[in-house]
Amino acid sequence: MPHILGRQVDRRSQPRDCKPLDKFIYCEYRYMSTPTVVLLHGFLGFSRWGPIEQFRGVEKALARKDIKPLIPEVPGAGTIAERAETLANKLFRGRAPAFALVAHSMGGLDARYLISHFDADRRVKSLLTVSTPHRGSPLAQWFLEAKGPVPAWIRHIGTPALAELTPAACEAMQIPDRPDVAYSSYASCRPLEELPFWLRPYAKVMREDNDGMVPVASAGWGKFRGTLRADHIELLGWSLALPDRQSARPFNHRQFWIEAAHQAIAAAEGKES
Repeated sequence: MPHILGRQVDRRSQPRDCKPLDKFIYCEYRYMSTPTVVLLHGFLGFSRWGPIEQFRGVEKALARKDIKPLIPEVPGAGTIAERAETLANKLFRGRAPAFALVAHSMGGLDARYLISHFDADRRVKSLLTVSTPHRGSPLAQWFLEAKGPVPAWIRHIGTPALAELTPAACEAMQIPDRPDVAYSSYASCRPLEELPFWLRPYAKVMREDNDGMVPVASAGWGKFRGTLRADHIELLGWSLALPDRQSARPFNHRQFWIEAAHQAIAAAEGKES
């Protein structure tokens, strides 16, 4: 059995009339046709600031599993449409035939908009969202209305995106699903006493189970895969509280994103029931 691109290739899976060069191209195409995993950041997020990664250590963790993700950056405070258009320009200028999107927070709304409005060639095959406010977050409404320096600062740096993350705005947006895309989701949650002290006032605003920023009830979309024991920032590998074995802090974010990437790939390839 020959080796091509460092992988064993079974010639029985190739067309019988392939010439040697054709076989190389065919095998390369099969290798390249695996859906490309794309990690999408949320509100006021980024891909990388110097040595600081939004998805902390996730790119290297995925690489060790032979997954090379794209982690595009979109305007942190842009509208959903603006962020989705930027994402489309970055993804679709390449030749990757298929994409499996894995999105944190607002990135899931960007992805849904992209799928509905910018993916004319239907290259996106799956979307897995993680703590995405599909039905909005009461916290966004609170930041728009509350007094004080912190809400004022969030309004200053978060406009116009913040206004699109309220429950009313998300209900009015009506982004239709596409029937050929596999949608799935995770929520996240920690009890108030397990949240970092700076997140607790915001968690109290929502008055329902939440991760400090997004309610559990807002995060489900498509196939619901469960609720993770983590706060909203902890999901990305930034645990801003002391380690605690009893509360399973810090959340094992690297292992989670590896599993999420595999789930998104399987869904994109139609291998999930």
